[in-house]
Amino acid sequence: MKTKLTLYVDKAAVKQGKIWARRRKIPLSRVVEEHLNRLVAADAGERFLAKWQGKFTLSADAAKDPRAAAIMAKHIR
Repeated sequence: MKTKLTLYVDKAAVKQGKIWARRRKIPLSRVVEEHLNRLVAADAGERFLAKWQGKFTLSADAAKDPRAAAIMAKHIR
C-alpha cells in the first residue's frame, strides 16, 4: 500500500533528482523509496554482523586446515 509523504528537500537536489529519474524513466518517488529500502537493508546487515562477530571459534585441528586458513585470510580482518 502506498502512502503520501511530504518531504522538504533542497530545490537543487530535487531538480537533479528529477533529471536523474527522467533519464531512467522511473518516478522520483520510486528512487526515494528504493533508496530508503537500501538504507534499512544495510542497517540490518550491520546489526547481524555486530550480533555474531567473534562468536565462532575454530578447533586446533580446523585451524590447521588450509581451506580454513584461506577463508580466515580472506574474511577476517
